[in-house]
Amino acid sequence: MYNRLFLLCFLVATVQVCKAQQPIVLNGQPNWKADVDIADKCLFFEDLSDKPLSFEAIQKQKFIPFSKNLQKQRLSNRPLITQWLKVIVSNISTKDTINLHLDASAHYYTKLYANNKLIARGGAYETNAPNDALFAMPFTVLPKTTVTLWVFTQDRQNQLVDSHLFLKTPNNDAVGNVKNNFEVRYLFLLMAAIAGCLFFISVYAIYQYYLYRDTAFKWYIGYTIASFFITLYWMDIRLHIMIFNPFVRDIIFSIFLFFVPVLYTFFIGSMLQLPHHFKKGWLLVKVLVVIAILQMLIEFVQVTTGWFMFPANYYGVVLSVIPIIVLNVILLILTAKSKDAVKWFLFSGLVSMLLLWCVGLTGFFAFIPWHSPEWFVIVIFPPVFMMLGIAIEAICFSFALSYRSKLVLVEKNNLQKNYNQQLETALQKRTTELETQAKLIEAQKIKQLQTTFEHQIAETQMTALRAQMNPHFIFNCLNSIKLYTLENNADLASEYLTMFSQLIRLVLENSHADKVTLQKELETLKLYIELEAMRFKDKVRYEINIQSDLDQQYIEIPPLLLQPYVENAIWHGLMHKKEGGIIKIDVVQLSEHLLQVEITDNGIGRELANSIKSKSATKQKSFGLEITSERIHLINQLYQINTDVNLIDLKDEKQNPIGTKVIIKIPI
Repeated sequence: MYNRLFLLCFLVATVQVCKAQQPIVLNGQPNWKADVDIADKCLFFEDLSDKPLSFEAIQKQKFIPFSKNLQKQRLSNRPLITQWLKVIVSNISTKDTINLHLDASAHYYTKLYANNKLIARGGAYETNAPNDALFAMPFTVLPKTTVTLWVFTQDRQNQLVDSHLFLKTPNNDAVGNVKNNFEVRYLFLLMAAIAGCLFFISVYAIYQYYLYRDTAFKWYIGYTIASFFITLYWMDIRLHIMIFNPFVRDIIFSIFLFFVPVLYTFFIGSMLQLPHHFKKGWLLVKVLVVIAILQMLIEFVQVTTGWFMFPANYYGVVLSVIPIIVLNVILLILTAKSKDAVKWFLFSGLVSMLLLWCVGLTGFFAFIPWHSPEWFVIVIFPPVFMMLGIAIEAICFSFALSYRSKLVLVEKNNLQKNYNQQLETALQKRTTELETQAKLIEAQKIKQLQTTFEHQIAETQMTALRAQMNPHFIFNCLNSIKLYTLENNADLASEYLTMFSQLIRLVLENSHADKVTLQKELETLKLYIELEAMRFKDKVRYEINIQSDLDQQYIEIPPLLLQPYVENAIWHGLMHKKEGGIIKIDVVQLSEHLLQVEITDNGIGRELANSIKSKSATKQKSFGLEITSERIHLINQLYQINTDVNLIDLKDEKQNPIGTKVIIKIPI
């Protein structure tokens, strides 16, 4: 039994040794004339984890023999394809150190590990690697040493390039770089020509939009500019020009496949007025456009942040190009069914772009034997056909724009011709009408001048009325000053004269203004009442109540509007009352644009005052209130407002007069 168990262990060990990876044995620095393909001596592993494994974890994984057919199967459908290759190189020389370059094909990112550490970086997106080490990474094998090389490659799902693995001497690598640069010169010229074509078309479109301000040119400008940057992007990727940094590359990559079709879809829709002529078809187009935009946003988020909102293996399904293909097919059908004269330019451009796109994706020309490597480099690069198709499409679209401009010009000339004929007919009719209207216009002008003149007269009258002050009041004030002087009451005379001069100053100042602040108006009113109170030996008392939140400095009213009503209350209400009385002035703001002032006195009332034959009082009344009435009428006329005055006779329970209330509502 022990013999059988020993034999079984021996067989297992033997099988493991047979399966062990065979090293590439070299005796010192080789002098190869060509690159050496070592793919059959490599092991392969694809990292399918959601988060890339560390190098230490990779070393513990199970690698399988490398096969190009296996690699082409694309074992996962994830956004990023992460693969590892493992190769062993042994140097049996006792004194020569081996310096070689390992070429792992073109990838986004490439890393080379040896002796359990990172020794080189490469790849189209690698900014830290020298330009001559983008794909062929150098490594060294010391004498009597065996080195295990681990090659990390990372690509995007729809840009995976078939891997190969070559060993190169530094000399062969340098020669290969020179040869490669020579072979891609036609590719560079072709891509540069396409980029230049798209650039000048964009400039032309911008100038045309400046001339015509047509909405269709906006979509066309966006389409051509986006195509121009996409062309630069593919030049940058394929020719390693390093025009853009990796972040900008990611942005262009994430939007180009979806953004360009969206732009030329809206351009064609605007040119042919598809939303108007084919409402149902255009509704389907908008749905597909929304899907394309959502795909673009998902791709952008995934590329810039690495986050994919769906399971990673559904990446190819979520970002499938099927909606874009269906969108183009529907756009072709709607374009063909359109009755617009420019549709065939647009149709030709679409067909050219789609045909060249299909040729690039199928790689048809790559199967034809090419004797010139320069042309072979072009036909095996699919983006060349795509960008050439976009350039041809852009040119066809520019023809459509030019032809439409011609049609617009012809239509404009026809309209101008018809318009001139209509003008000649209408001119004769209009001449007769003008003769008839001439007199009416002249009469209207006279009426307008008359209205303006009346308005100016009203303003003049307003100024004159503001400037008036009751002569009787001024005369009485001067007599009071004279009386105080004769009585040798210098203090009262001085106080009275000071208040009188302040009142006169305020009146003169306010007479030059259309409106004054409520604060100034109340200040003038207060001075007037205090002067009258001094004249009547304090028989006149007053009380001014102002709403607490009312801004007196902000609100403006016509000047000297309240004084005549207060004067009327003193002379007609309180003067004939032996014990005197009180005048209450309440100021409130009823609304944002309406101020209310109530002037209330407890005098003898209007009925009794009218029965008393006081000649001076009669003149006083007619002078003050008449002026105020005229001013209110002119204010309402000039400012188109409605200042309202309401007089109320106050009576007690027995209907005896107990005073008068004046309510003035002033729009502000």
